[in-house]
Amino acid sequence: MARFMAMVLAAVATLVVAQSAPVEADDGLLLPGEVLRVPVPEAFGGKTVLGQLTVDRATGRGFVTAYGCADGPPRDDSGALSRSDLNFNGAISPVASNRLIVEADDAGDICFVTHRPAALIVDVNATSFDTGITSIPNRRTDTRERPAGEQTIAAGGVLRITVPEAVGGRTVIGQLTVDRATQRGFVVAYPCAAGLPQTVNGQPARSDLNVNGTIGPVASNRLIVAADDNGDICVYTQRELALIVDVNGVTDDGIESFPNARTDTRVNGVGQQIVPARNLLRVAVPAAVGGKTVIGQLTVDRSSERGFVTAYGCDDGLPRNDEGEIARSDLNADGRIGPVASNRLIVAADDDGDICLYTQRAVALIVDVNAVSTDTAISAFPNRRTDTRTDSTPAGPVIPPEGGAPVWPSYELMPPLVGVAALTGDPADNSVTERPTLAMKIDNFGPARPQWGLDEADAIFELNAEGVTRFLALFHTRLPDRVGPVRSARTADLDLLTGMNRPVFGFSGANAGVTAWVDSASSSGVLSDFSAQRNQCYGRSPDRPGPHNLLIDPTCAVFTALERSTPPGSAQPMWSIDATWVPPAEVAVTPTATFAVPMDAVGIEWTWNGERYLRFQDGEPHLAESGRHIGADNVVVIRTEHPTSIVDARSPNPLSVGTGAATVHRNGVSFDATWSRATPYDRFSFFDTATGLPILLDRGTTFIHMARV
Repeated sequence: MARFMAMVLAAVATLVVAQSAPVEADDGLLLPGEVLRVPVPEAFGGKTVLGQLTVDRATGRGFVTAYGCADGPPRDDSGALSRSDLNFNGAISPVASNRLIVEADDAGDICFVTHRPAALIVDVNATSFDTGITSIPNRRTDTRERPAGEQTIAAGGVLRITVPEAVGGRTVIGQLTVDRATQRGFVVAYPCAAGLPQTVNGQPARSDLNVNGTIGPVASNRLIVAADDNGDICVYTQRELALIVDVNGVTDDGIESFPNARTDTRVNGVGQQIVPARNLLRVAVPAAVGGKTVIGQLTVDRSSERGFVTAYGCDDGLPRNDEGEIARSDLNADGRIGPVASNRLIVAADDDGDICLYTQRAVALIVDVNAVSTDTAISAFPNRRTDTRTDSTPAGPVIPPEGGAPVWPSYELMPPLVGVAALTGDPADNSVTERPTLAMKIDNFGPARPQWGLDEADAIFELNAEGVTRFLALFHTRLPDRVGPVRSARTADLDLLTGMNRPVFGFSGANAGVTAWVDSASSSGVLSDFSAQRNQCYGRSPDRPGPHNLLIDPTCAVFTALERSTPPGSAQPMWSIDATWVPPAEVAVTPTATFAVPMDAVGIEWTWNGERYLRFQDGEPHLAESGRHIGADNVVVIRTEHPTSIVDARSPNPLSVGTGAATVHRNGVSFDATWSRATPYDRFSFFDTATGLPILLDRGTTFIHMARV
């Protein structure tokens, strides 16, 4: 088959699908707009990368897009992401996977963005010898966008799609998705002029996507189909459903197609109808003699547990890692959610033309084989996995044995989010997403009230200080004309700031010990020091007595810092946000209209007004200098230890790294939670105490109290 299909083909023995792992201390969620970059040195020069793309811990409906990093995410005329490489519905199952086929950029890097929060597992194990694919701007055919009454294809109906770039019978690459499925069925893609592939009995001879609408309405799979000479592809559906077809690449024709050959343990009399756990099914493919790559569809049925299936050339043996464990999977299934799952089959046969399928769990196997490659163009290598659930991050600063300021590892900036504000989850253009976080220490002593600009912060941490509280207010999407009163830094600020991707840190000053900490963090690139003692953009209000009158011009501070030789980085998330998240049935929720928060020497109460939470302080509405009532869309109470600061015995040092009890408030209800943050570089994760399931914050502003245990 063509260079591309050849490239995709012989690699099956090394293509990997990740299995889900238990929730760990760090939830590993990639947030909407956040970019995961995966370097693939073997793809240098823009080669095509092959592997497997898996999501885990998904709680909503969404998609993942893969692209060459330097090429930027594909967008339509409105600026929205224009294609998907994996569709998932976390409301049905937290796990989904698909074959990964993506062109790297010239540096060999591939990037991923997700439409909804999810953990990503990317297995990379092969590239093409050359680019192989002719990429085209994504074109989506979506029957859901048709007028009412025409949004689904009737059972037995056909959708025709013209791909001008595929004229002459080239192979079309893309994504095939169904929605609104209500029954169990399948979809077949084929070159229109060739007609629907059928058995001698007149039944469809193969499937390109299996779906079980009784479990969930959405399913997707990689689209790889030869067009006819006119460039047309047709999609037949056995059941009524909506079809979404993304087309974004073609390759030279090179598939040797033949009538579908199905091996179905349910009906073919291949021993038992169920293949026992840790057993093999051997399938002979005469057309693949000589080690050609086999193309088809792999489906499991009657699964009841979580497991995987691995395909390989029989004589080559089951692929294993150095520890002797099976090194990859070609299909993940979670029978606890639904008994049926399927994925594109691309596997190199052995010299006799045989392929074997190993199943971890007892399942029925259905193997459709309908093409082989005519040559091979794959450069395979040992599988490399990028797993956001488990990938390690620096442990954080190290305090020298002889004492003194901690030493942070040299910090490398994270890329900006795409189309989403980091701290609120709101849609945002590049001029906002590329801007840094401005983190300001704000006074909360009586004479400092009302504060300037506090009502325009995207997020606020409240920390106990010496007999009172102070705020670490984070400004990103909005920069008010002034913010204050600005006060001094504390050691507890540093662990919070470390996770903000080199923020601009504004404060009035600090004692010698804290100043040494800030200097060390600044020299390592962890933060951009913008203290009043060393920078312009500050001034005093004549209407307040000192020290409660120091103000900063946020716009001046941000853009002055951006002119530095070591500029600040773009804002990054501090927690997981999903406005569509709905608590699973097993997670207990408590309607909470009013609640108090125990902080030092300040009486704090919050009230839900049906739209957001409003803050009351010492029995009065907490108002900003603007007269607006300070509020938030999320309020989180973190209970944590408060050891004494090692540089000042008078100062408490509330810990923001570790784990402990918490209460999460969103949408007028509260959750008993556990908070977790493995290192200062990580964001905060929240889990339901009883079930361990993740709790996601709502879109909008967030107020976090660092309360005593």
